[in-house]
Amino acid sequence: MYVLIDCNNFFVSCERLFDPALEGVPVGVLSNNDGCVIARSEELKALGVAMGMPAHKIPVAQRQKLVLKSSNYALYGDLSGRVQRVLAQRVPALEPYSIDECFLDLRGMNGDLEKLGCDLVRRVEREVGLPVSLGIAPTRTLAKLANHQAKRMPSRPQVCIWPDAADSALDQHLRQLPVKEVWGIGARLALQLSDLKIDTAADLRDAPESWLRKRFSVVVARTARELKGTACMEAQDLESPRRSILCSRSFGRLLNDPEQLGEALRHHCQRAGEKLRRDDMLAGAVGVFLRTSQHNPGPQQQHPLWTTLPFPSADTVRLNRQAQLLLQRLWRPGYAYQKMGVMLGELSPRRHSQPSLLDGCEPGRQEALMQAWDAIRQRYGREALTLGVQQRQSAWRMNSRHRSASYTTRWDELPNVRSG
Repeated sequence: MYVLIDCNNFFVSCERLFDPALEGVPVGVLSNNDGCVIARSEELKALGVAMGMPAHKIPVAQRQKLVLKSSNYALYGDLSGRVQRVLAQRVPALEPYSIDECFLDLRGMNGDLEKLGCDLVRRVEREVGLPVSLGIAPTRTLAKLANHQAKRMPSRPQVCIWPDAADSALDQHLRQLPVKEVWGIGARLALQLSDLKIDTAADLRDAPESWLRKRFSVVVARTARELKGTACMEAQDLESPRRSILCSRSFGRLLNDPEQLGEALRHHCQRAGEKLRRDDMLAGAVGVFLRTSQHNPGPQQQHPLWTTLPFPSADTVRLNRQAQLLLQRLWRPGYAYQKMGVMLGELSPRRHSQPSLLDGCEPGRQEALMQAWDAIRQRYGREALTLGVQQRQSAWRMNSRHRSASYTTRWDELPNVRSG
């Protein structure tokens, strides 16, 4: 049996955890630079504020009824890790799927599934303070659908269990569920299936596997088998291999100073290098782009510059060195820049690489250096070790006027408690 556990309205729930006054209030979390709404409380959904709506387009009269918070990914990531640690202590295997979702593998565990599910929900809520919903089923695909069903339950704990594929409630659910709602079936694929009279999840389940494999892909055939109750997919089966890495962000205000632009580029290279090493990949090419504001008259620099590395690398220092050379070629005096980004391309798995004779360092030395780099930044914070000086109040940093404190990751932002 598999479990999918999902934190409800995760970003909003994290904000409410340290600010109880937000309970029952319409709350939204904004994207970088406080641009668009990327997370909504149920109360905010009821007001008709759509996902992705630009904050400045919310009517003034409506703004007075709600609270908008800047995104605080340091807080969200830390609380996600705490949820996973609580769960990992009580199940044989845990598989994170996203920042607010993870699969649990219950193989080898016996006992009352409903009691186990309710216990997991209550423990997370008690030990971390976040509300979660939970679905249990024989396959990952069915567990994800069970979780969606659990979220619709009005009472807590929100737990939905489909013990086997023959469950009558499951069969009824699949017959009513549009095929596009099945995990791994995107909108384009759903249209192709609909043209062949496969409109519901039950239609997909009942379609011949050999035909699905020949007409579509092995993944679609496996999805149909999972809907029948046969576990045959891993979470990574539905993830496309990463082909590139992009780290970009709009500046807090328009910039022209090449030193500040270089500082911002170093910051992006640090993030890109960490993502590269986290995925155990190497980059063979580096690209950089600079953009002026589309609202200002004059030419726009939209086309990035690329350079090929002498050999694939995941060394942040080397990636930054090449990126800075590209920035020197892109920068023009008199331009006011709004956005910058660094891109890594020609990605390849590290395990397939061979040491290059062009590498002047001892084999493994750069890899060990980057491992130490990542360990220090993970333990002491990203500001503990940087490429050059990076001021916390630099003009290139994004606007976060409504950001809550990093209550769990910074000593200087711990919450204050007063008695009496």
